Amino acid sequence: MIFTITARHFKAWPELQETLQTKADQFAKAHPQVTSTEVILSEEHDKEVEFIVHVNHHVLSAKDIGIDFDKAIHSATDKMIAQLRKLKEKQSDYRRM
Repeated sequence: MIFTITARHFKAWPELQETLQTKADQFAKAHPQVTSTEVILSEEHDKEVEFIVHVNHHVLSAKDIGIDFDKAIHSATDKMIAQLRKLKEKQSDYRRM
């Protein structure tokens, strides 16, 4: 799986990068066909985290804003895992028909 981090207007520290890598690994567990994950971090006004995940021919996106990166990452991760599970369920239901 390809994993990239883009930090806008600052440099992401190593602990933050490790946290994002473990969250991206959770995406692969939620849907086994994840091909790439891109994370965009921004801290202009508040801390903003956006995950863009490519699954076969689908592109899923989850974004959250918080007062610190930990809360924003956790919330955006939950949103993305919910989308991945829903997509996996739709694909498995389609194959059963």
